[in-house]
Amino acid sequence: MTTPSRGLPPETNQETGELAESVGVEPPMMDAEAIERAKKNIGQRPIVVVGLMGCGKSSVGKRLAFKLNLPFVDADDEIERAAAKTINEIFADHGEAHFRAGERKVIARLLGNGPQVLATGGGAFINPETRRRIKDTSISIWLRADLPVLMRRVSKRDHRPLLRNGNPEATMRKLIEERYPIYAEADMTVESRDEPHDVIVTEIINRLAAGTEIPAMSILDANPSRAVHVDLADRSYDVLIARGILRDTGALLKARFGEVKCGVVTDENVARFHLETLEESLKAAGMFAGSVIMKPGEATKNFRDLAALSERLLEMGLERGDLVLPFGGGVIGDLAGFAAGILRRGVRFVQIPTSLLAQVDSSVGGKTGINTPQGKNLIGVFHQPSLVIADTAVLTTLPPREMRAGYAEVAKYGLLGDEPFFSWLEANWQAVFGNNGPALTQAIETSVAAKAAIVARDETETGDRALLNLGHTFGHALEAWTGYSDRLLHGEGVAIGMCLAIRLSEELGICPPGRAERAANHLRAVGLPTKISDIPGGTADPAELLRLMGQDKKVKAGKLAFILVRDIGQAFVSRDVPPETVLAFLAREIAR
Repeated sequence: MTTPSRGLPPETNQETGELAESVGVEPPMMDAEAIERAKKNIGQRPIVVVGLMGCGKSSVGKRLAFKLNLPFVDADDEIERAAAKTINEIFADHGEAHFRAGERKVIARLLGNGPQVLATGGGAFINPETRRRIKDTSISIWLRADLPVLMRRVSKRDHRPLLRNGNPEATMRKLIEERYPIYAEADMTVESRDEPHDVIVTEIINRLAAGTEIPAMSILDANPSRAVHVDLADRSYDVLIARGILRDTGALLKARFGEVKCGVVTDENVARFHLETLEESLKAAGMFAGSVIMKPGEATKNFRDLAALSERLLEMGLERGDLVLPFGGGVIGDLAGFAAGILRRGVRFVQIPTSLLAQVDSSVGGKTGINTPQGKNLIGVFHQPSLVIADTAVLTTLPPREMRAGYAEVAKYGLLGDEPFFSWLEANWQAVFGNNGPALTQAIETSVAAKAAIVARDETETGDRALLNLGHTFGHALEAWTGYSDRLLHGEGVAIGMCLAIRLSEELGICPPGRAERAANHLRAVGLPTKISDIPGGTADPAELLRLMGQDKKVKAGKLAFILVRDIGQAFVSRDVPPETVLAFLAREIAR
């Protein structure tokens, strides 16, 4: 847990050995108006201080945070806290590469914490991914110091791992040659000199107040927003969650990927409400290549439509470095993501999900595919997006039934691994559905963070990722039985499937009684079906459902995989449930 300092007098935060205060020099005064202008220009963005060891990042950063009444966070302290080791110990035990990987993860997490002053280690800004994240989310300040100044400061300490061997001055000179051209990419360069700390802080605040050196605020800075990082090494990406971000998509994509061509794939329903906004944003950025409008619904996820879509994208002239933009719910994301994965053997794509289900589940994790008569998503590839842009404002045009279906996937994260979150949903679900406000953003962010953590551990579903299929073994069979029709939406099938999975867990003696009823009561209150008999249009046959379950992707050596629970928030994978037990269970459930 981050424990930033805030509101401490500067002298209580002074570090020895860096930026020693000059005796008899009065720091210049700064007025309250300059501070307020600086705060306005900063907006919701963090300030990230970068530079070589000895430049004064922590000393200046703490005083800057104090003046702006912002939290101060030292990334190195957070790395040590996360690793339960000192940085010296991390270097000694695991090497620099391991330290840099951990540093990248910690900074990605810290940058999502909103306004703060963040001091980073000397090598952090050198990492291209970290540098891009800082540029996208923050205001960066480079404290530049000449070699004699740096050597005078670092010589007073002996804990710098990069200076403990060989010739420290030669090492510093080499670091200056390698890193200064990269530090120069920061928004602001400030000379770190032997003057009182407050002299430099005043200079920074006055320049922030002027605002000429910092990037203009985007919609992300003007609205409550969240960024969740999906950590997959060189395939890592962010999920941006904000109300109204759609109209800023062109500028966001141009900042991250350059002026590339973007081919939009959407469906008739989304096009009617939102396509014009996206197209105008892309055209303003000079990146619009065309749009393909598909029929809505699961029936579109087939070979014929996949081939037609691929032809259209090729006609746009999209190359590997360009972007396919799936702009819709789970169906469009699955179909267009699959097309991007096979087009030219892999074109980049950015998910822009427009349904709650897609925002919290299908847009994150890289699963793409189409359906066949044998089952759902049986043909597809793992192809990670380069970015996910989730605009909560587009959910206002989502039909209420679709919104409820998406909520089933939100509840899933609580049921499979986070009982406190499920309890929060029980108490706050009406606010989630209420006014497109903070409760909805919190529900989406928590869900995405849960999925991102699991995907980071198991990208291709060889282990923990199977837990995300809680309710899906039953649910996919029910969807197939209804012919992927409007009789049962995917989220509705998941809702019924989760209740069945928990009830089966109870019958097997794995889970205490009453948990299935608790889950069903909540889902029913939201307006979701919870029993097989809730599906309109006929009575299911248990043997047929069991046969359809046998087509599930998680079947191994002919054995069905079930996601069962030991309790709310304690899901696990089981392959030990005999088919005859499942058949008898289904027969009882159909009769309920």
